Amino acid sequence: MYRIFPVKALIYAAALLAVGVFLAIEFATSAFDIEVRRLAIPSIVWAICVALTWNPIWRWVWAVSKKVGWLPDLGHHVFPDLNGKWAMTLRSNWSRQMQLLDAASDRRRSFDPRICEADELAELLPVSLVAEIEQSWWSIKIKVTNPRADTPIKNSTSYIVMPRMRSETERPSLCYFFSQQNDTDNQADDPSFDAAACLFYDNEKDQLEGTFWTARQWRRSINTAGTLTLDRLPNQTV
Repeated sequence: MYRIFPVKALIYAAALLAVGVFLAIEFATSAFDIEVRRLAIPSIVWAICVALTWNPIWRWVWAVSKKVGWLPDLGHHVFPDLNGKWAMTLRSNWSRQMQLLDAASDRRRSFDPRICEADELAELLPVSLVAEIEQSWWSIKIKVTNPRADTPIKNSTSYIVMPRMRSETERPSLCYFFSQQNDTDNQADDPSFDAAACLFYDNEKDQLEGTFWTARQWRRSINTAGTLTLDRLPNQTV
């Protein structure tokens, strides 16, 4: 999660913390006659950083900031705590791929997605999945499973996740690459392929929503894309 901050901001924060520790040591030395070697300052700064970025501590601070009215909500102003399990609804354009294939095999039908009316397009195909997000200051991991096993989708695991802070025009977001495994032996499908997604977080709804794109069977021009909606499952924080 540290990636949401510019490198300069991290350097300035570390420098300010070091100065603060130095001043605290000077005050303790003069006020309480406590002797602390200045060589210990880097170790003290490192210990404080490790403590503040330890998951139980920063998550507790985030939770308190959300409940106490006079504190700034860190989940809103910095980045949300996304740890936990989420109900994921994937809506794929595979139904529209099938619409194209059906039209291509039937000379009596005519269908051109470039010029057709929006209501002529097939509804996106919904699939219910479960996502688990593990978030720390050092990494974010996203794993998706298909408990119902009602589609070829088996599971997926992220390998690059890039968080982005909120701005004046955009909500906080996650953009990530993942590897998906499918339980299939169909030659028109891939058992494994790479994909990408970009999700935006709604603080009021506690919801992630965005789009995805896959390299699934791209050589046959039937790679898929669609939308993702994630709603946090109750009592499923990790």
